[in-house]
Amino acid sequence: MKFIDISVPLKDGMAHYPGDPPIELTVTADMSKGDVCNGKLYSFGSHSATHFDPPFHQISDGIKADEIPADYFIGKAKVFSFMSDIGLEDVENLGIESGDMILFKTPNSPHMFEDEFIEDFVAVKPDAAEYLAAVGVHAVGVDYLSIDKFASTVNQTHHILLGAGIPIIEGLNLAEAEPGVYRMTAMFVLIDDSDGAPIRAILEKY
Repeated sequence: MKFIDISVPLKDGMAHYPGDPPIELTVTADMSKGDVCNGKLYSFGSHSATHFDPPFHQISDGIKADEIPADYFIGKAKVFSFMSDIGLEDVENLGIESGDMILFKTPNSPHMFEDEFIEDFVAVKPDAAEYLAAVGVHAVGVDYLSIDKFASTVNQTHHILLGAGIPIIEGLNLAEAEPGVYRMTAMFVLIDDSDGAPIRAILEKY
């Protein structure tokens, strides 16, 4: 049985969305230098590397990450591949059903391992988000640090999905996941009063 890890590890100095805190992993104890143990201080924003956005991220009265059930991201996930921005015409005939978790694989995935943020990443258009919300999908995942186009002033795709109560997983690595139907198991760090949280996700082919 083959599992595909679709998470990206937090790494010191890795790319972060402009305006978010940088990722800094600082050694605080080092046995090679005579300390009794090894330790690090982890400093990063709530939307770093592979993470998820709960509604509260951009909806002021939306539910927070720690209010979402622990097993929320366990179930059927459908991976679709696109080379450019994803619009209504791309998603309306894919057989997407209510309750599906939808993961969009794009050329973004390799960029998740780079230290420089790229601005020209593939994103999901608002009309596609409106369709997914109307269908009633369970979650939507993308393979870069935002589901909206870079420097969007209104983050319309975020607002459509989160406003419909649909969490968004960002920062996935879908390079090894071929289009198809999988069982996804993804768990997130439980952080009190949180607008986002790191997530670890794996896929198992149905």
